[in-house]
This record gives sequence, structure tokens and C-alpha cells, in this order.
Amino acid sequence: MNIEFHYYTLYYLCASSGYPSAEALAIAVSSQMVDECTSPWRVRDPEGDFLTEVTQNYLFWDESVRRDIYLPFHFIPGDPGAASNARTDGKAGPHAVTPDSPLAREILIAALRTGNPYRIGIALHPYADTWAHQNFSGDTEPANAMDRDSILPAVGHLQALSMPDDPQTIWRDSRLRPDIGKIDNADRFLAAARMIYRFLAASRHRSFDDEYFVLDKLERIWKNSHRAKDSSTRSFNYIVDLDVPPYERGAWPRAAGATMPNADSAILSGYDRIAWLAASAGRGRNDSSRPVKGTIPGALWRDSHFGRWNAAAREHRNECRRSFSKRGI
Repeated sequence: MNIEFHYYTLYYLCASSGYPSAEALAIAVSSQMVDECTSPWRVRDPEGDFLTEVTQNYLFWDESVRRDIYLPFHFIPGDPGAASNARTDGKAGPHAVTPDSPLAREILIAALRTGNPYRIGIALHPYADTWAHQNFSGDTEPANAMDRDSILPAVGHLQALSMPDDPQTIWRDSRLRPDIGKIDNADRFLAAARMIYRFLAASRHRSFDDEYFVLDKLERIWKNSHRAKDSSTRSFNYIVDLDVPPYERGAWPRAAGATMPNADSAILSGYDRIAWLAASAGRGRNDSSRPVKGTIPGALWRDSHFGRWNAAAREHRNECRRSFSKRGI
């Protein structure tokens, strides 16, 4: 999924389920930040410098990226049996993503129980992606291949490019049985929005009996053929129709006093083709020389949104590690 779901839709669902606007904003920005933190910032702290958490990365050949980034933040493993049943070859990988999987639910519920909006937003990112990324995995494996002759590696949904992430895209997944191979992303995204709205409403001790009316507004944006087809242009639909605040890219690092000499302008689209190829070109297996985005002064960091988000990202990864370990992942 892209910013349309991870930020705009999540803010709308949070506000509709009764979260105050400040909490709804913290949850939505936290979710979107998962796709934007592709390399670290250096925090200049009197007690010792440290690097911030990385939650998206394109160095797919690095095992630590698979273990610490792809699986916990984008491809929470699901039910391999259900994934295999959907395929023409019946051979899904052991970590294939399936929508609303028990493991993804467990991790989301753990975040909701904390009441921490940063944890909730981060956990909602991979939970939502269990719909968009279903039948793919965070591994590099043949089961992810859309085209056996592709020059792109079979990791995540790289060979499908951005098709799984745009709510208005209709595409065909050649790996799936013919009766389910035609994918309407709007249907998948609406299913994700429905479950997320129920979880959010329950966390506010509210009924979700009005979910039809809440989801109907999203369906109009995602399925109305007269709407703008470009995702960035479509953001105005959320701002105007759903009363979602415009997204301010980089607002949290700036508020923490960040200087950004090495900021990467191509950090936003998760599985953008150019970002993948640019990040992959010419890099060795152990890219320890990759530069940080910039620096953040420790004094401003401690009480900043970005500082709280960073701590929540670390807690989310640790929660995932515990849950994965219990299942032998």
C-alpha cells in the first residue's frame, strides 16, 4: 500500500472511530513513516551518538534487511497453507503473507493494548499490508516470481512493481488460480479498511455499526472511474472529501532539528521501480559505507515525535521477534 492508505485512509479511519485529531495524526504519520525511513539519521547525544531505526530498505541481498525490516514491517508471515491453496502450483513459500493472519493480528493487538499511538500506527502498517502483499513474502524465493525471465530478483513484490500498492489498480497475478487471479485492489483495500476500522472502534469502546457509511466514502474514491488516476492528485480527495490534514513530508525530522544534507528524495513509494534499481546498482553485499540522511541534535530529539516514533519502531521489532520466535520463524 502507499500513502493513500498508510496515511490518508488511516487518519480517516482513526478519526471516524473516535480518536482525537492529535492521536489520529500521530497514528497516521507513524504508519507512513515506516515507508520513509530507508536510511538512518545520526542523533548527536551528549551520552553518545546513535543511529535511528531503519524500517524500509532496498538492500534485499542482506539477510539482516529481510529479518529486521521486511518481515516485521512489511511482510508479516501468514498461513502458508492458505497461500498454497491460492496458487496454480500449490507451492507458496513458508513465510507467505495472507490477509488478516493470526500472527499479524497478534502483533496489532499487542500494539493497541499499549495505547501508544506511535506503536499503533507502526503496527497498522504491516497489518494493512497483509492484504496488499498477500501471496508474496519478504524472502528472496521463486514463489515471489511473476515472470521467470525477469531481470528483477524475486523478492517481495518487486517483479509486480507498484501494482499491489495502488488502490485503483486492477491487475492479474499469474501465480494464482485463474478464478482468483484478477485482482481489484479496491476490494482488497476495502477489506483491510473494514477490519482496521473494527479494531480501532473496539479500542475506543465504540460500536462499528456505521462501517458501511465509513467505507462507502473510501469506495467512492477508489472505485469511481471519474476520479483522478494519479495517486498524488488523488490526495486532494481525502483532504477535501474526508477532512484529512495534508501530509507534511519530513515534518517530524524537521521538528526534531534535523539537518538533511544527504536526504534522499526517492524515499516515499516503498516499492517504486526507480528507487529499487537505484538503491541496488553497484552496491556490495555489506554496504557499511551507506551515508546517513543527516544529523539531529540530542536536546531536541528526546521530546520529539520522531524520538517517540523511533522508540516505538524498536519496540515493534522486538515484539515481532518474540512472536516470530514462538512460531519458529
